[in-house]
Amino acid sequence: MTVLAIDEVKPGMVLAEAVRNHQDQVLLEAGRKVTAKTLRVFKSWGMRRVAVRSGATGEDGARGGAAAAAPAALDESLKERFAGVLHDPLMVDIMQAAGRQLAGRPRGKKAGNGRR
Repeated sequence: MTVLAIDEVKPGMVLAEAVRNHQDQVLLEAGRKVTAKTLRVFKSWGMRRVAVRSGATGEDGARGGAAAAAPAALDESLKERFAGVLHDPLMVDIMQAAGRQLAGRPRGKKAGNGRR
């Protein structure tokens, strides 16, 4: 599961969790594909983030979320490290940022802390 900002969600992605409004009414059930119309509805209700299935693809075929930025082994490693906090959207964002950062690092290079 990947939590994405509503502007990052593309038609064709599949919801990992039901999307509910502030009155706890279901706008779209888990497992349903997002359409351009449902995105407009989410935005009109003020939704900021939705959970989509990891590796879900949009109409353009691009993969979404951390899975696109990091190789599978790195993605799994990050999921293990963040396993206890994935219910928190902020921690999911931090995990995705870490995945993007680590994916851009040359293979085998360790992070330095600025000291030599």
